[in-house]
Amino acid sequence: MRIKAVLRDTDILQMEPGSKKRILAAAIKNEDRVISWTSLLKVMGLAFEQRQTMLEMLKDSNLHIWLMNDGNQHLVFLTSSTETPLEMAYQWQ
Repeated sequence: MRIKAVLRDTDILQMEPGSKKRILAAAIKNEDRVISWTSLLKVMGLAFEQRQTMLEMLKDSNLHIWLMNDGNQHLVFLTSSTETPLEMAYQWQ
């Protein structure tokens, strides 16, 4: 599986860390990419222990959240599509 780098930009990084606006902006920026969940959380201004916050803030968005574990890496795939993206992923909620 090909894991991509988490995308970020100065607009996202200037938003308040952990805010709903920053979490949603980072999620949309990284849509349809298999990325490190830990790295995405850092861009969102959250620690890995706060991953539930990310999930709660995105639950009302149109994004589907697919989680997976590859080796020792926690990965996430965010998409607007309802189709299963990867065999080894499981959908949150």
